[in-house]
Amino acid sequence: MFLSNLREAGGIPAAGGRIASGVLFRCAAPHQIDQRLTDWVAETQLSRIFDLRSTQETSYLPGFPASIAGAARTHLPLLEGAVGQLSTLEEIYEPLVALHGSTWAALAAGISEPGASLVHCTAGKDRTGVGVALVLLAVGAEKDAVLEDYSASTAALSGHWLSVMTRQMQEHGVQLTEAMRTLLVGTSVADLEQALAVAERSGSIADYLLSHGLTRAQLETLGEKLVAS
Repeated sequence: MFLSNLREAGGIPAAGGRIASGVLFRCAAPHQIDQRLTDWVAETQLSRIFDLRSTQETSYLPGFPASIAGAARTHLPLLEGAVGQLSTLEEIYEPLVALHGSTWAALAAGISEPGASLVHCTAGKDRTGVGVALVLLAVGAEKDAVLEDYSASTAALSGHWLSVMTRQMQEHGVQLTEAMRTLLVGTSVADLEQALAVAERSGSIADYLLSHGLTRAQLETLGEKLVAS
């Protein structure tokens, strides 16, 4: 697979219909930019790629270039300086919502622009999981379905991707512990729900994004783009 943990949000139930197909994708960071990946970007008609990795992570693995097959990359760095410092998903998720509202508002605004969007971090699981959940819930996606989609990352990452990561860690003298495996491929609906509850203190997920810079016009456009009757 040229992109691990790749899937789209299309088909998730939402108020007034379902999330439209072909408009919002998620994945892990690419380890190689080759013709197959370039062709996929072109065929999918991506316009925007949002990279949520820290600057440190992008220095280790550049990932997508600034432009590829008509898609422009936007870097929205999260967890700066935290690589290797966090030990549980709870430690990751709550601060992402509590401290980075403006980043999520910028992500939602970018996705509202014309064309298909792809969101990724390193595994496409945690930062991507929080961001995609916030965007989908803001336009009325069914919460249980959003959480189920988030949980799908564990199975998607537990094969080839985990093998590659384990080998890379071993090459650097690091042995994979169970706690590290959880951080690499684990998901926790309870921890994600707890983080989303932080945003819901604003009134709703949509209100949270609006309070951090998303405009009402952008929110309306986002809903029109993502929700198909």
